[in-house]
Amino acid sequence: MTDRQVKIVLDGEVGDAAPVDTGTPQGSPAAPILFTTYLSGNFDEVENVCLGIKALSFVDDVAWWAQGKNDQEVAKKLEVAAGASLAWAARNGIVFDHGKTEATLFHRKRTAPTATIKAGDLDVGFNNEATQWIGVWLDLQLTLKCQMLDVRR
Repeated sequence: MTDRQVKIVLDGEVGDAAPVDTGTPQGSPAAPILFTTYLSGNFDEVENVCLGIKALSFVDDVAWWAQGKNDQEVAKKLEVAAGASLAWAARNGIVFDHGKTEATLFHRKRTAPTATIKAGDLDVGFNNEATQWIGVWLDLQLTLKCQMLDVRR
């Protein structure tokens, strides 16, 4: 985990090597184990600070699960979880990729949620369409009747 370097490859052009001193080595068979081991303290911290929040993790994806009576209540719980997670990360030298931050609210109502979640400098709104998590498309009412997507080019 020391003296690592990374190169960016874009359209077949290989960039210069740059030192990397954080994160887990991508593509390594050990990466999921290292990721989970390293971040397990984050899961414990958030679950202890935020009663009712549960952590879900798969490979290098982390999700916080909260239940509530409406989108405002769920958003408040997730906002506390985000704050606890970011505070733990700052204390442990971790930086999350904010570009991957998203929120999904599974509910029975046909109206879109209006609440937003403050996560550090981000204001994250709930997705208004189906979301894909660990390769499975989930519609917002969890009917599990998602349409097949044609991804051929």
